[in-house]
Amino acid sequence: MKIVIIGAGSQIFGRRSIIDILLEKNFGKTPVELVLVDINAQKLELMYKFSRVVADAVKTQVKISATMDRAQALIGATHVFIAVSYHRYELWEQDFRLPYSYGFKQAYGENGGPGALFHALRNIHIIMGICSDIERLCPGALVFNFSNPESRVLLAINTLTDINAIGLCHGQHDALQAVCGMLDRPLESVTMRGGGINHFFWIQSILDSKSGKDLYPLVKQKSAENTSPEFALTRDLLRIYGMLTYPDNTHAGEFMSCGYTYMQGKWKHGLESRSISAVHKSEIDTITPYLSGTIPIESILVASREIAVPIIAAMLNDTPTEFPSGNFINTGLFIPNLNPDGVVEVPILVDGKGIHPQPIAALPEGVASMCRTQMSIQKLTVLAYKERSKNLLLQALLLEPTVDDIPKAEALIDDMLELQKEYLPEFHI
Repeated sequence: MKIVIIGAGSQIFGRRSIIDILLEKNFGKTPVELVLVDINAQKLELMYKFSRVVADAVKTQVKISATMDRAQALIGATHVFIAVSYHRYELWEQDFRLPYSYGFKQAYGENGGPGALFHALRNIHIIMGICSDIERLCPGALVFNFSNPESRVLLAINTLTDINAIGLCHGQHDALQAVCGMLDRPLESVTMRGGGINHFFWIQSILDSKSGKDLYPLVKQKSAENTSPEFALTRDLLRIYGMLTYPDNTHAGEFMSCGYTYMQGKWKHGLESRSISAVHKSEIDTITPYLSGTIPIESILVASREIAVPIIAAMLNDTPTEFPSGNFINTGLFIPNLNPDGVVEVPILVDGKGIHPQPIAALPEGVASMCRTQMSIQKLTVLAYKERSKNLLLQALLLEPTVDDIPKAEALIDDMLELQKEYLPEFHI
């Protein structure tokens, strides 16, 4: 088994993935090769050293290497993790501020709203190159995409390539943590189930894992008592639609015209929301202290909330296991009242035969209608990228709930395509 991590230089994603792979005991006697790939030599070298320290600490037999040569790494790969972006925070800030300057009051600018269109185009453009190499060098590999905007990126992979890919996100695990925090219960004592689209999912049931008791009434009570500003939109949506979504304004707010109100017009990572001296998490070196021994490596040798490695183990050992979510095209109408040609997030069952999306009940119409709009935006984004069409970009943008002016939308597209032309293909009329 050969696992390739593309984007391994990330001190958050790379660290989690490396630890998960090297800790996994359910690979049994299967020989495992781990290859770290990144375009930043310094970050790659740091993560390779980190992987060696972890490997020594856990006494694993996994063979580890690192390379900037993606093609070489992908030869014979069985599993590929993709988590990539260029200049994440710098470009994200443009995604947020330029639409805002035109009066398009988005909440966050990452996965929904006008900014997400350009975030999607950049990452799809990177990932199509990666996918071309995968099709050529390891066409049978199972690909796990972690890159946002998850729904649009995965739709591009699944419609523009022949790759076998699933999109993964820890959002529903975050929701479980929030619920267990409200109820003061351990994670394993609560079972939740639901779905929707990535970052805009809806929990349909919350049960006691042993007794099956319905815990939703208590969650609603606790939510109504939660006065945290960061929870305000989630609380209101639970009151209106009767279902819990991601427990932070940044997620559901991206897909709604009212989202910016809950964010107070501020970008969460901007200077107006943090002190001047503060730095982005991506700029903090969290790895060197473990390499130097300043912080014992043993303190972080625990499995993360990501599920890619447990999925691989369940498939390898034919151990039927259900996980809270995976992202797929809704071809099997896993959510019956959502578009069949858009990406949905639903529970999954994993066994020796593969990964099986599990159906859930239809969403309430008020929720489903918002999801369907976003699925149309997904499709138009991918079509626009495929055809290099500015007209289709405009059509996608005009579906966004915060976009209310055609001339300004056209001007925004021109400005962003010029501003970010180094990271995008050329679009035509």
